[in-house]
Amino acid sequence: MTASPRKVRLIDIARRAGISRAAVGHVLNQSGQDRIRVSDETRAKVLRIAEELDYRPNIAAQQLRGKSNKTLGVILDTVNTAVFSDRLSAIEAEARSRGYRLMIGQVHHDPREVQAYLEDFSARAIHGVLCLFDVMQEVRAHLQETFKHHLRAVIHAAPIVSSQSSVRVDTCSAMQLLVDHLVERKRKRIALQLWSMSDSLMLLRLQGWKQALAQHRRSASQQRVWVNPQPVQRPTPEMIDRCLKQLVLQQKADAIIASNDEWAVLLIQGLRRLGLQVPQDVAVTGYDNLYLGEVMEPKLTTIDQCHAEYARAAVDLMLASLDRNFPKSTRTRVVLPRLIVREST
Repeated sequence: MTASPRKVRLIDIARRAGISRAAVGHVLNQSGQDRIRVSDETRAKVLRIAEELDYRPNIAAQQLRGKSNKTLGVILDTVNTAVFSDRLSAIEAEARSRGYRLMIGQVHHDPREVQAYLEDFSARAIHGVLCLFDVMQEVRAHLQETFKHHLRAVIHAAPIVSSQSSVRVDTCSAMQLLVDHLVERKRKRIALQLWSMSDSLMLLRLQGWKQALAQHRRSASQQRVWVNPQPVQRPTPEMIDRCLKQLVLQQKADAIIASNDEWAVLLIQGLRRLGLQVPQDVAVTGYDNLYLGEVMEPKLTTIDQCHAEYARAAVDLMLASLDRNFPKSTRTRVVLPRLIVREST
């Protein structure tokens, strides 16, 4: 077997630079901040030698000293995986551009799993955690108790406890964009499909839909809102048929705002089974701007949640929260969505 090459140590760089090991540690690992001073010339020399020798810091040793290891924790939802996967990819790219790595855990609305990941991250000296999951109403109280002891987190959509940071996409603005667009396309009976009423974001969509219709003096009849009786995000053909029976066959909807792109695609397929055309008979919009919306026929009008902007805001908040003086007034960031107009409307 070939022996692994010996790792470059701080002392190796110190000998090459002709300075103390402590001075090299100050430059590369920010140690000895109050005791050690180095000139700009020496700093540049150390950085050049470290690059030439391909120096990599000893993460385990830094953890033992209680030092942050330039890693951010992420707790990811297992439900809406397509959306959160795209968002995670944007966050990884943003974190990497700032010299950070990610450690990732997945949960499914289980407060015990969230707590286990928080404790694991803390034990690994990962002080900041991004929580990319929708907080269902039935688990909020459990999570509030959990996060009392883990406040250094950025929460998706809204804080779980009042002192936390959060980043969200403006859901009501998204609904306004969709309704404005459908009214512009002469749609008179705009219906709404929601996958659950226990998800706070679905409640916001309902609120935004009502507000947007009121601005156009259109009816926001509750009969034009279909909520999946089984709170699952992935629909079955039976669910699709029940939704279309109420919204199209009974309520004569000429447009449906779907809760996500997957529902929208299956609603379009269901309309075809009924012998109806999209958008001639019924316009359909999605939400999330997934790739499948670009490749289906007709191409799907949808909402882009602007993951790159979301990632910048989330990482900004995460790094700012490491400062104890981080002002409460700046702990919430709102990302404005974009309307993507395609053939389905």
